[in-house]
Amino acid sequence: MQQKSIDYLLSLSLLKQLRSQHVITEEEFIAIDELNKKSFK
Repeated sequence: MQQKSIDYLLSLSLLKQLRSQHVITEEEFIAIDELNKKSFK
């Protein structure tokens, strides 16, 4: 269970980096994060 939390936080950090570098939009960030929440829980 704890590994999934760590993996989710890592994915969130990567998503934030992509968003800050304008590689993905805010809408894409939100959509991917929602999918990640489902995958890692």
